[in-house]
Amino acid sequence: MAALVAASLTPLALLRNGRKQGNLDWSTSWWITRDLLIRGMGLCYFCGFMVSAVQHRALWGSLGLMPVTRHRRRPAPIFDLFDELGLGFGDWQLELVSWLGVAFSMHLMLGQKQSLFVPLFLWAAYLSIVNLQAAFTFNYGWEWLTCEVGFLIIFLCPILDTRLGTWTPPSRLVLWLVRWCAFRLLLGAGMSKVGRNSSACWRELSCTETHYFTQPIPNPLSWYMHHLPKSFHKIEVALTFVEQLVLPFAMLVPMRIFRVPAALLEVAFQIGIVGTGNYAWINFIGALPCFAMLDDGFLLGVTPWPWRQKLQQAVQEANERSDVASEPRLTRRTFRRSYLSLRSLVNLVLVMVMVYKSKDPIKELFGPAPWINSYDNWFLMNSQGVFGFINKHRVQVVLKYTHHPVPGGPEAVWKPLDFKCLPGSPDRRPCLMSPYHYRLDWETWIRVTASLEQLWSQKAPADAYHQHLPEFLQVLVIKILNGDDDAAGLLGVPMQELFQDGLPPTAISIDFASYTFTTRDNHTKWWRVKAVGPDSLRAYGQGSAPKLREDEVRKSPRWRHWILGISIVSSVLLLELGALQGVASGWNLLLASAAFLLIFVVVLASDYPPAFTALCASLPLQQLLVISVPDVASSQRLAYALASGMSLSAAGINVGLSWHRRHARLAALVLLVVAWISTRIDVPALT
Repeated sequence: MAALVAASLTPLALLRNGRKQGNLDWSTSWWITRDLLIRGMGLCYFCGFMVSAVQHRALWGSLGLMPVTRHRRRPAPIFDLFDELGLGFGDWQLELVSWLGVAFSMHLMLGQKQSLFVPLFLWAAYLSIVNLQAAFTFNYGWEWLTCEVGFLIIFLCPILDTRLGTWTPPSRLVLWLVRWCAFRLLLGAGMSKVGRNSSACWRELSCTETHYFTQPIPNPLSWYMHHLPKSFHKIEVALTFVEQLVLPFAMLVPMRIFRVPAALLEVAFQIGIVGTGNYAWINFIGALPCFAMLDDGFLLGVTPWPWRQKLQQAVQEANERSDVASEPRLTRRTFRRSYLSLRSLVNLVLVMVMVYKSKDPIKELFGPAPWINSYDNWFLMNSQGVFGFINKHRVQVVLKYTHHPVPGGPEAVWKPLDFKCLPGSPDRRPCLMSPYHYRLDWETWIRVTASLEQLWSQKAPADAYHQHLPEFLQVLVIKILNGDDDAAGLLGVPMQELFQDGLPPTAISIDFASYTFTTRDNHTKWWRVKAVGPDSLRAYGQGSAPKLREDEVRKSPRWRHWILGISIVSSVLLLELGALQGVASGWNLLLASAAFLLIFVVVLASDYPPAFTALCASLPLQQLLVISVPDVASSQRLAYALASGMSLSAAGINVGLSWHRRHARLAALVLLVVAWISTRIDVPALT
């Protein structure tokens, strides 16, 4: 019915003129829309690359929980290029690509220069990471959606421009493809709830009665939403069907009165999901395509007045420059016409390719059992069907640790070994982390809560749960008992508590329990916990766990991530500021950018002795330093000391020569912060 209404209203769009403000038709203008889509994509990329930079090495690096092996079965453009250059693939290559992604995604969000080469690199880098086929990343629809939307954003960017308004207007064909992506995403989510494999609670309008405590990672508001009346939950589910099965068709109606409300309602719905659960950047990348339906006429109305004046002036100048016929010079007029024709041809081919690739997702959406699926190795077109199945029970793995020399004795004190955000201690408040993402927590929910619910329903013995304990959790326990810093950083217990006086726990226990929210009368605890059996706990001590070799245990300070992130982001942003000012005026910013880049390279190599040795041999300061790398720890200390010295020197140069400049003061301040962080880490006195 929604499709028939949309089809019947389409011809009416031809009879309606756009609303004009001044001399421009703002209701059919998309300059601000394009800028919003580009910067929104930068936010989604930033979340994905930040998660990769901080967590991926610990999860599936060479010493991770589930190591992956580089292969060429799927395209990974960046790592394929590394292979061609003889750099290979390993942990430092993964970290390098991830941190570069963090820096350039930050530039996409905040930078003044817009260039298609930045989203092109980000798309190729993120595709390379996903196509490594790690268990923690590859099988999730939002990873595919990030690649799909990111690919389309490339065609919205100018080749190179320093302002919002460029003489090349945004392509309406690409905007239509972004809308088409939003249509398929929402319709797939709705069709999966009415398909053959969906939970019966969707048809009974009762899914949200258990959803809020069985969802992957609840947040504090989930507790309150769970205790709302049943009538409210029925209304919730009914509105979900309207949002996912009717609203998408309104997005395809080429009439402003339909597309703008449809976009606003969908964005509001996604914000509501963000407020009641932690779903990483899923809802952000899901809401982003909806902004392709909001024209400049609407966005100007919600833009602050100082920005509105600048935007109006930029768009007016851009529209004047886009008039090819008014160009006085024949050479420039010919070049512009050729460029616009070529761009239109490229966009037309893009539309034809995406329309052809849409046939399989459409078949999936209207099939008997719609679900998430990808149809090519490049993730250009996917079908999305999320949360068609809803759990009724929450079975959670429960970890505890002790440092007592006799773990089995009566005097042993066992403390909770909680995950970052998964339920653990009953009195622990649910966390709020979106749009960031903890992949270990999510994968544990998939492999435990979502997979072992039938054991609880069948009242299976405790041994059945332990037999289904995921392998990566077994490796996690082994690594923590051996003192692995990367593995410990994946959990929610502070490192100084878990590794007391630098020593790992003497034993870790594993248990399974059912979790439900407490009642309204209980204000002291959030969760009610019930063990799956009377003797369900299993304890593993250092004597029973395999002893890892020294080179199999990672020792890496957690502050290292802060230094790497601040250094590379500052380097890229200062490079842009220096380039905008020119070499003559912005040389101090370019110098600071180079210092940050050197800090990043040295600290990145500090965890990899061969790379660090090769780097030190090429540094101009090698004659002033005693280069000796007998083990990983010494290379780290030397790297942090060198980073501190470089940052203090660069800060002194900026402060002494260019303190009167605002950007120089900012650069000096950030450099001093990096220096302070570097010196706070365990750096011994240097001779």
